[in-house]
Amino acid sequence: MTSSEKNISFDSSKKTGDGERLVIFMGGFDPRGARHYHQLMRAEAQKQPVASADRKYAIGAREKWSAGEHGQEKSLHSRWKVSQTDSGNSASADFVFFDWHDQVRLHWPSSRAEVFRQAVGTYVSIWNLRQWLQPVREQARFTLWALMYPLCYMLLVLLAGLGLGSLLVSAWDGLPPVGAAALMLAAVAVVGWGGLVLDGYLHISWLLRILNFAHVSSRETFPVLDARIETMAAEVAQALQQQQRWREVVVVGFSVGSVQALKLTQALRRKLAESPLSLQPSRRPLVNLVTLGNCIPLFGLFPGAGALRQTLREIAMDEAVYWADISSPSDSVCFGMCDVVGLSLREDGRKDETQAVRSFTEAGKRRAQWGLNPQAVCSPRFHKLFLPATYRWLRRNKMRMHFQYLMAGEVAGAYDYFELLTSAGPMRDYIERKLVR
Repeated sequence: MTSSEKNISFDSSKKTGDGERLVIFMGGFDPRGARHYHQLMRAEAQKQPVASADRKYAIGAREKWSAGEHGQEKSLHSRWKVSQTDSGNSASADFVFFDWHDQVRLHWPSSRAEVFRQAVGTYVSIWNLRQWLQPVREQARFTLWALMYPLCYMLLVLLAGLGLGSLLVSAWDGLPPVGAAALMLAAVAVVGWGGLVLDGYLHISWLLRILNFAHVSSRETFPVLDARIETMAAEVAQALQQQQRWREVVVVGFSVGSVQALKLTQALRRKLAESPLSLQPSRRPLVNLVTLGNCIPLFGLFPGAGALRQTLREIAMDEAVYWADISSPSDSVCFGMCDVVGLSLREDGRKDETQAVRSFTEAGKRRAQWGLNPQAVCSPRFHKLFLPATYRWLRRNKMRMHFQYLMAGEVAGAYDYFELLTSAGPMRDYIERKLVR
């Protein structure tokens, strides 16, 4: 076992500087684990342009973290230090990577053909819910187009196969009906195979995997993942009770991880309320939720997502949580600058809620009927972080654009992922000062 893989736990005997922030990162629907994201963070931190020439970012070694007495799983999640130095001043955060890539792999077919086959059932379910798509079209039409893009692709491949088959049959005089049918099927198969090969460059199956998982999540429960979330919440609450190590806890949910981040935030708030810590106002930690490129309304769309919508209501009304949604309208895979809560709750069928969703127009403002959260809805303004030519390329690459929240820009701007994690002072103050417009 290398030094970067040793097991550690939240132990009160470990002493660190006061004022550190605990960040718990919930990644997206990705079969790659902590090693990939640690390497990505190290590489991007070195490339991140900053306004101050003296500021530098450093990413510490990756260490395995065990859930201690609260769980049976050992060496599952990972932890590393993220720090910045600027003119002699320093700030840092303990970064915990919540690992659920093993659960992702259970719903990650190795065959692209299987992904497309599952998508047929997903699109049938969406068609049955088409009456709820109008508010999505009004607030996030590019997202709706992106979700329909794979369907159009599948239909085009099928039509191309049928067209090629028809040309071959018409060109082959005297071909018997059985031969014509076989030739038609062969043409469709060949064109379909070509479509699967092309998908390797267009990443259409990646979009479909997210869509299929949203559909599956409305029909199935994930007891292993839910237990893992409860364990993490219990361990963090216990650590906060035993020591004054962190000034605040920030749950960061990226992409599909925004849904899991809601669940972890709810569990953490419940555990903290049950602990003696909640009776000491001077020691109450600040709990923050930051969603990057959120996919929450997609998961709240389906009728079976009642548990998620209830969790969303509780977070929306929890005054002890500061929730900031940072999602870009230029990222067509997420719901950027939208009424995230309203779009997610509309399926419950109350007419007044549907009308409220349609009337949501002021970016960054929350509607009273949904509660307090999210208290900040802001865009990372990716177009300010790149030169025009680079940004045009980025807009054409949906997958790359979606991961930009975790990556370096080309020029210094308001959004800096690494400064967001390590900024001095409360996370709320930083977001309100740098990102809210």
